[in-house]
Amino acid sequence: MFKKTYKPFALLTLSFTLLLAGCSGGNNANSTNESQPKSTQTAASVATTVPTVDMLKIAGSNNGYPSPFAFSSSGPFGYLRNSFIFDTLTWKDDKGVIPWLAKSWETSKDGLTYTFKLEENVKWHDGQAFTADDVVFSYNYYKTYPYNWNGDISQIKSVEKVNDLTVAFHLNNAYEPFLSDLVGIVPIIPKHVWEKVTKPVEFRDAAALVGTGPYKLKKYDSASGQYLYEANDNFFKGQVLVKEIAYMSAANKLLALQNGEIDQAYTTSYADVQSAEKAGLKTIKSDPTGSVVRISFNMDHPKLGDKKLRQAIAYALNREEISAKVTGGTPMVGNAGVVPTNSPWYNKNVKQYAYDPAQAEKILDELGYKKNANGVREDLKLNLMTSSAMPDATMMKEMLKKVGIELNLVQLDSAAFTVALGENKYDIALTGHIGASGDPDYLRLWFSGKAANTYSSRGKSLKLDEFHKLADKQMQEVNDAKRHEIVNQMQDILAEELPTLVLYHRPFYEIHKAATFDRWKNTYGGIADGMPLWENKVFLVNVKK
Repeated sequence: MFKKTYKPFALLTLSFTLLLAGCSGGNNANSTNESQPKSTQTAASVATTVPTVDMLKIAGSNNGYPSPFAFSSSGPFGYLRNSFIFDTLTWKDDKGVIPWLAKSWETSKDGLTYTFKLEENVKWHDGQAFTADDVVFSYNYYKTYPYNWNGDISQIKSVEKVNDLTVAFHLNNAYEPFLSDLVGIVPIIPKHVWEKVTKPVEFRDAAALVGTGPYKLKKYDSASGQYLYEANDNFFKGQVLVKEIAYMSAANKLLALQNGEIDQAYTTSYADVQSAEKAGLKTIKSDPTGSVVRISFNMDHPKLGDKKLRQAIAYALNREEISAKVTGGTPMVGNAGVVPTNSPWYNKNVKQYAYDPAQAEKILDELGYKKNANGVREDLKLNLMTSSAMPDATMMKEMLKKVGIELNLVQLDSAAFTVALGENKYDIALTGHIGASGDPDYLRLWFSGKAANTYSSRGKSLKLDEFHKLADKQMQEVNDAKRHEIVNQMQDILAEELPTLVLYHRPFYEIHKAATFDRWKNTYGGIADGMPLWENKVFLVNVKK
């Protein structure tokens, strides 16, 4: 019945590693997924004890109460705060998908059933035993009370308890990102805590933060947005290396690092990186980039509904200049097909829109938008909605003015901005978010209105039937080469229709004091569903197996 397995074995030497099997449900048992390579695991039942750090102070802000139902979905940091407390069946390190609450798994030949063997002797933070009942309960509970982030559980037909330490997932159809983007994202919650909770978003009892993870929440101040975590000394995966983690507000993160007020921060400014390195701090650049700054067009707008107008706007914007001035580093002009240009899923032959104001003028003239004596196309006045004072917006205004388009800047607070996005009450929206590092199934989620991130126009589906057919097809395709071709076609459609235009792909940089803690790495394909950040709990643990 089953054709693929992942099963770590105890070996005689620590240098011998196992290749991860079962990441793909393909027809070829040796097939690999370019975006998710075979992970290697050092075969060892016991890890050597290593020195610990008493306290790690990280720059942060308020991202909501870190239960699975109450953290903020306006960005990835709420998810990360939650992931320290709650665990998933699989996780990722710098090589790819690794076992976590599940120690091994098998995949059926048709790709419709995944059977997981669970770790033994795992305890919840309150001391009760973790079992298969918690896994089955969690996924059934999320069907009634949705988890506050991604993880498309609609792909799951049922979850079956085989025995106390074995569960089987039966899918509606083959789903290639299952291991990384479903069971690797959705946290398991304790049945004994949540089975009587009917208002999970409002649940604030101490039991709401009972997980199996490497950390427990010691203190949370919603007013200041500060969090204090303490290590779970009984963590099943191994020794937790940092005893306490404090997320602290820092008005000037670089200065706070130099003054010793914090030990780690992130930035999107290359100038900060240069200053940090001169000051003796260590930096890491996100790889792949995984972050996009883009404009979304209201496809129901009476004028912007015409793709020729959207294409004219694309030609009128010098995106290389915007990227260089905003990030300060080497420009990484946005792919018209959305996928970052340094991603293994990038379609190098996709249509692009080089800066060409003459071509923009030509299209606008052909569309009948004539200039008046002042060079303004009076019938083409548009609003650009932002959620902050982004310098990109000012540059866009000046560039479009050169081809006769008058752009009015409208700045809203983040709450009003996300409401307007969801209700389609805007002309053009300028937004930035992350999550483009990993499996390309995010294209399906973004443009079908199913993405958790509120800046992804959640709830609004792109009206392009062929795109959606391809999106459904790619998630079920287990042959890597064929899946790449489908994803290439999706990028071709996005580049031609331009429902959104990525201005640039924004690199993130981590800055830290290496003398305090120096185990940070890039997560392959990004944490969870493609977060190009560094607060991956696996690097905070001396994993024993």
